[in-house]
Amino acid sequence: MCGRYSNHVKAMLDWSALLGDWPEAIRASNNIAPGQFIAAFSSDGGAAMRWGLIPSWSNEVSGKYSTFNARIETVGDKSTFRHAWTHSQRCLIPALGYYEWRSESNGKQPYFIRSPGNPLFFAGVFEPPRGDLIPGSCTILTRAARPDLASLHSRMPVMLSLDNSQQWFESNPEAAMELVRDEPGPSLEFHPVSKKVNNARNEADDLIESIDLSAS
Repeated sequence: MCGRYSNHVKAMLDWSALLGDWPEAIRASNNIAPGQFIAAFSSDGGAAMRWGLIPSWSNEVSGKYSTFNARIETVGDKSTFRHAWTHSQRCLIPALGYYEWRSESNGKQPYFIRSPGNPLFFAGVFEPPRGDLIPGSCTILTRAARPDLASLHSRMPVMLSLDNSQQWFESNPEAAMELVRDEPGPSLEFHPVSKKVNNARNEADDLIESIDLSAS
């Protein structure tokens, strides 16, 4: 799954013209949490969207249900996400890296996962805003974890290369699913980080720095 991430990629504008359309309302943070507004990019450019998809049939913004992740295997079947998927409302969510927690002798230990020197692009689906009361919203798609990450969690975000971004935006649902299945994803590494990340109010740069677990 993906429940927290760092969005410190705005400075990497040389990576893609896509990031040049960064929504100005979104500030940089090393501890983005569900329910917050995040930078999401579609074929129409960048926009601030609520992380936690508001279904097309819902007339309220509610945290009652967990909609910040959607399984790629069932996104076209679940009533919450089906409208966005079948109407090709797909987006990319850029990240410097994301966090996962693993049960260890000292309790739940957080780890930061990233691709060295490269931003990550999470695949997602979105619902556009409706009037003044329902903002644009999105979810991050997940898939079964690769063997190199399975020790942390059984799921991982679906990640695409920027080379495939236009194809992701423009393909029909069947072709988009095929693209995801064929995408190997970037090389990733992970390291333990401070439990300060457990509190979403902490956002400083030291959250993503490696710590020595033997000293704790």
